Amino acid sequence: MANTGDQLNSEATRNKIPTLTDSEQILWIGHPTARSMYGRYVLGGLMGGVYLFFWWANMSERPQGEGQMAFVIKTLHLGADLSGVFGLLLVMLILAKIIHFSNGPASGKWTILWVVFSAVLPALWVSMEIGINVAGFFGDGDFPLPSWGNGYYFLLGPMFAGVLIAFTAIYQRAFTYAITDRRIHLIKRFMYLDANSQSIGYDRIENLIVQTSITSRLLRFGTIQILTASGLNIASDSTSVAAGVSNDIPNDEPPGGIRKLFSGIGLFLSFKRTRPKAVNEPESCIYGIHAPEKIHLLINQTSDAFRMS
Repeated sequence: MANTGDQLNSEATRNKIPTLTDSEQILWIGHPTARSMYGRYVLGGLMGGVYLFFWWANMSERPQGEGQMAFVIKTLHLGADLSGVFGLLLVMLILAKIIHFSNGPASGKWTILWVVFSAVLPALWVSMEIGINVAGFFGDGDFPLPSWGNGYYFLLGPMFAGVLIAFTAIYQRAFTYAITDRRIHLIKRFMYLDANSQSIGYDRIENLIVQTSITSRLLRFGTIQILTASGLNIASDSTSVAAGVSNDIPNDEPPGGIRKLFSGIGLFLSFKRTRPKAVNEPESCIYGIHAPEKIHLLINQTSDAFRMS
C-alpha cells in the first residue's frame, strides 16, 4: 500500500477510482482484508471436510476402540457408510441451512446456492443412475455417465471447496475504498459481471460507526458504516421469513392441497435470523479493513476540515 501523497495520487492509482475528480486528492486507499472473508474460507473447509469424511467412511473398515468418543466415531462412520450420497445430501443441506439461518457475512445468495449444488449433485447423479438402470432406457440399462464410485468423494470435495475459496479471494479483491479531501468512494468490480460505484460527500455524512466482533478483533479488522440523511447503509428490519403460506387460496384448490405443502416447505427453507438495521455488505460500507479506528479518525479529521473550508 502506498503511503506518500505522490504515490497515492499517481496516475495508476487514480485510474482505479472512476468516480474521482481531477481536483480531489487521495488521502487513503484500501481494500477488505483477506481475514474479513474468513467465514467463506471456513465454509469451504467444512465442505471439503464433509466430503472427505464420507470418502473415508465408505473406503475404510469400521474403526475399533472403546469409550464414548470411539462410540461417536463408529456411529458417524456407520451412518456415513450406510447412507452414502444421500447422507451427504442431508449433512450438506443442514450446513447450508445453518449458514442461511445465521444471516451473516457468509450467507450470500451465491454462496448458499453453491453449497446446495454441491449437496445435490452426488445424490442426483446416483438417483439418475439407479432410475435409468432400472427403467432400462439404454439397452441393458447402461448409464451414459461414469458410475458413481467412492473416489468421487475425494475428487469433488476439494473441487467444490477450492472453487468457493478461489471465488472468495477474487470477491475480496473486487472492492476498493478511497478517502479523499472531498468525499469517500466505494468501488466494486467483480470479474466484469458486477460493477458499481458510489461517492459520499462529507456534507452528507451524519454519523460513522465502527463495527467489530470478538472474531474481528482477534483477527484485527473491522467495518466502518457511513450513515447519511438519505439512509445510506441503513435497511429496514429484515423479517425472519421471506416466504410463507398465502391466505388467498383459489376456489379450485382445497386448503390442504399440494400448494399448501410446497408453501410450507418454502416457509421452512426461507426462515432465518433477523439482521441489524445497518447493512454490512462490502459494497455499501468500508468493509473488513485493517485498523478501522485509524481510518475512522482520518474521516473525522477530513470531514471537519472540509466543513470549515
